Amino acid sequence: MPYLNLTRGEPWAETWAVMLFPDDAAKREAYLAKHWSGFYPAYEESGAGELVPRSVLLSVMKAAAATDVDRDEIADRRYKGLAAGEQLKILFALAQTEPKVAAWNSATRLAEWNSGKSRSYLYDARSIFLPVIHLWAAFILRDQRFYGDESRGYTAIDDLHTFIAEAMALLQWSLHFELPRKKTKPTLTRQTVDFWTPPPEWSPPIPRPGWPRDGRLRGTSLGQDWVQRIRSKPVRKKPV
Repeated sequence: MPYLNLTRGEPWAETWAVMLFPDDAAKREAYLAKHWSGFYPAYEESGAGELVPRSVLLSVMKAAAATDVDRDEIADRRYKGLAAGEQLKILFALAQTEPKVAAWNSATRLAEWNSGKSRSYLYDARSIFLPVIHLWAAFILRDQRFYGDESRGYTAIDDLHTFIAEAMALLQWSLHFELPRKKTKPTLTRQTVDFWTPPPEWSPPIPRPGWPRDGRLRGTSLGQDWVQRIRSKPVRKKPV
């Protein structure tokens, strides 16, 4: 089982690298190298903290030179990650609204309505990003926002660990939720997928008074007009 790096280097960037490239270690390294090369010169010039050892900088440059990751590719991976996460988010909402239809096929049909993307695109996105689908769905459930607020004693790192707690709550739910009928399997299963999770020694943060988030999943549901769309195909506009 692969583990997220939540302590060394830039944990938020490390987490994003995993979310964008769960299936490609070389791309993750290149993404991190691009991130470092973007902020480190200004960091060093400002004298804000300790300098990074030369050996680390050399490894960053080697990673950047070995594999290319451009903005278009990052944008495409982000969009597909969101498409995958949207399906799990919808399934989670269906379970709160109409548990009897809370299945992948239903979620994909509603995501097709919502995004305008084809079912094959959505299936492909879900297949690629399944190891991190809980992270993308949790990101969507928090309105695709980060909540670091130093004035409330809630740092960016506090928010990262809270985000991970939210994602793990969603993963645990997905590993146990089954349709209320015979011969069904949980929404997600560890038998076929290596999910990215925090290391075994990690523990969720203890919320403090005034924090904007506490690590618990917010309830979500769908209106009946959306549930009814499960039984119909979205109308596609013909190209002009």
